[in-house]
Amino acid sequence: MGKPAAKPFVSRASTLQEAFAAIAKLPRVLTDAIQLWGDIEIIVQKRPVRRSVDQNKLQRKWLLEAEAQGDQTAEEYRGFCKLHFAVPMLRWELPEFKEKYDRIVKPLPYESKLELMQEPLDFPCTRLMTKDQKSRYLDAIYQHFTGLGMRLTDPGLKGINPSEYKEAA
Repeated sequence: MGKPAAKPFVSRASTLQEAFAAIAKLPRVLTDAIQLWGDIEIIVQKRPVRRSVDQNKLQRKWLLEAEAQGDQTAEEYRGFCKLHFAVPMLRWELPEFKEKYDRIVKPLPYESKLELMQEPLDFPCTRLMTKDQKSRYLDAIYQHFTGLGMRLTDPGLKGINPSEYKEAA
């Protein structure tokens, strides 16, 4: 029987003050890690930028606009978008997501998958995305709904920076 598995210590910082607060915890973390694992690795790396509040607001706005023009609720459209646009992207780009999704969710009937994507279960998809992934996800949503003839708010009118979201052509 080997040593018990433990989660790695992860601390995120955007300011020196946050970094110093994380450093203050390191002596104890390093002591515990070396006692538990022996050899350890210390890595400092750039943190990927996660989706933005503006991106989330735009998605919600579009889903409400689709609800007003279509035959489903915003939450039903949200579940559809997660299943059809977010899941394929995450399966392709995140091996851990693919493994768990394929093992647990993929065998379910289509209707169950749609339910799983919606509240109250709300299978995590977009909260796992980086800002770039969320931009591509929003592109897919925009293309889908405007392709159905729905009118969605132009992201430029919401003050969203073009570098954060590229509107579909």
